[in-house]
Amino acid sequence: MNKYIKVVLTLFAFCTLFAKLYSQDKELIWHRADSLYSIADYESALKEYESLESAGYSSWQLYYNIGNCHFKKSGYGLSILYYERALRLNPSGKDILFNLDFARQFTIDKIDVVPEFVLNTWIRDVNYTLSSDIWASISLVFLGLAALLLLCFRYGPTSFSRKIAFFGAIVALLVVIVSTLFAWNQRNAFHKEDEAIVLSPVSTVRNSPDNSGSTLFILHEGTKVELVEGLGDWRRIELSDGRQGWIAAADIEII
Repeated sequence: MNKYIKVVLTLFAFCTLFAKLYSQDKELIWHRADSLYSIADYESALKEYESLESAGYSSWQLYYNIGNCHFKKSGYGLSILYYERALRLNPSGKDILFNLDFARQFTIDKIDVVPEFVLNTWIRDVNYTLSSDIWASISLVFLGLAALLLLCFRYGPTSFSRKIAFFGAIVALLVVIVSTLFAWNQRNAFHKEDEAIVLSPVSTVRNSPDNSGSTLFILHEGTKVELVEGLGDWRRIELSDGRQGWIAAADIEII
């Protein structure tokens, strides 16, 4: 038994050391990338940031920095792609939103957006005032509060205190439901693969999923599309103005 305990402890120590070394290496690469960016060596900085992405590291700051590098290199389609990815991790990031809107000014396609119902806009704005982790924490806190209030309702010394506890528990449970829905909605939106960015300089949208289909319209680099369905090497897309058609999968990149 002692032999097995020693093996487990050795493995644990090795894993801890590996994690520490990886963290130090990640910080070193990040610092080197920041230094290269500060001296306007955007190509080298991009390679450093992309090495972190290839290693499996993910954060809104990383995607934001990669987007900035692509923008500095006039890669507006890729910059928009990475700003969109950063926005999914940090929907309320003002710097991300500003740079994304600025990068869109360099795109060719100016597509009208169908107005959204004002209530949906308000609910989404409230939802993204906090991150999904914070909403989840609020849900747990109020769940515990609801349980405590239900105990007070059951064992309260007076009728008035039991009534207060009962209505307080109802309010706490409502907060639990709303905050849980907000947290779930944010996580669900992040993992969805229903939006993409056109990365090809010029892409033809056709009425059927093949090159023989008639041309419906042309899209250019940086345009955001919604994915409706896929068939082989083709994807049926929808624009914000309601137009639909088939585009080659190689011309787009999923956010």
